[in-house]
Amino acid sequence: MYYFSQEEVFLLFFIIGIIIGLIFDFFKVLRKSFKTKDIVTFIEDLLFLLISGTLIVLGIIKLNSGEVRFYLFLGMFFGILIYSLTISKLYVIILYEFVRICKKIIIFFAQIFFKLLQMFKNIFNYIFKQIKK
Repeated sequence: MYYFSQEEVFLLFFIIGIIIGLIFDFFKVLRKSFKTKDIVTFIEDLLFLLISGTLIVLGIIKLNSGEVRFYLFLGMFFGILIYSLTISKLYVIILYEFVRICKKIIIFFAQIFFKLLQMFKNIFNYIFKQIKK
């Protein structure tokens, strides 16, 4: 098994901090893109907590042999901070546009599906009425 130096672990937790920032912004974009009820927001928050908590715990176990050190949290803090100050805004804009385009595509195909469904319903009703006569 490979043991990481403290500098390597710090850098890896810096990356974990960036990943946590990306996940946070992902949920932020979802929240802005879809109007949801409070229970859905609660579930999203819980999911964020579970994902980020799992990343942190697995990182501590796998990367630092289960030893909790201050520099791990310092690395995460700086990762989140640097991410937030640099690429967060660009990531949110790109992700928001991606979600907006996906929503439009899904709505377009859903409208086609429901129009086809209505057409088949009308055809079925017509045939049923003809058989009934």
